[in-house]
Amino acid sequence: MDFDRAGAFLVVCAILMFGTCREAHAQNENSILGARRFLQFCAGCHGADGRGGDKAASLATSESVRTHTDQDLFRIVHDGTTDGMPPFAQIGETNIMAVVHFLRMLESQSASTNETTDIGVMGDINSGRALYFGKAQCSTCHMMQGRGGFIASDLTAYGRHHNASAILKAITTPDSLLVASSRVVTVTTLRGRTLTGVLRNEDNFSMDLQTEDGRYHLLARSDLTDVHYTDHSLMPRDYGALLSSSELDDIAAFLVLESRSPSKSAGQDE
Repeated sequence: MDFDRAGAFLVVCAILMFGTCREAHAQNENSILGARRFLQFCAGCHGADGRGGDKAASLATSESVRTHTDQDLFRIVHDGTTDGMPPFAQIGETNIMAVVHFLRMLESQSASTNETTDIGVMGDINSGRALYFGKAQCSTCHMMQGRGGFIASDLTAYGRHHNASAILKAITTPDSLLVASSRVVTVTTLRGRTLTGVLRNEDNFSMDLQTEDGRYHLLARSDLTDVHYTDHSLMPRDYGALLSSSELDDIAAFLVLESRSPSKSAGQDE
């Protein structure tokens, strides 16, 4: 009898674990689809990062998004608004729901970046600076105080709006809140050329790809034989293994303290 009970318990555990894995997989698929559809239908006005553009306001930091229910957001996307936003009923309910899911991701990311009361610095700023421009190679992609690359976001003011804990999470799990403008895509052209880079914009007819050398490539979809979307950015995903905990703390300290230094950050508010 005890053996039967143990067997039944294991079966129940297996079913629960399977259900949890399926739910996590579904959430990941929704996130990827939402990012793609946002980039395709919304980024042209609201910006690839959801923080607004010349045609429309920010959605990532909008109080309206936070106060509306999912049903409200669905209706707004579906029907449009009297303020000039066109209706998107034609993209279908599945795609609209995916966009709403992505808006909630942007909302969550914005909320986490606004918690700045406790900067939580434990590392050494000078060691962090050496790592940033040296071993960790952060400056290959990210600008800091006018030095570094430009394919990724400028981190000059990043530490003013993120505490050390949030920065460590962004470094070690860079794809946990992946925005559409950071997704890596690999395409193959009719001539057999393969390009890998960050997808900056796309629609039904073209794609705007920025490769790691900083160059932009405007590609017609009719000229492509294959398009492979990834679920990650250019950010390395193994910093947790490549760098020690103290080195990670040093980089976080550098980003926070350098960004908040009055002598270097004056006049550089976002």
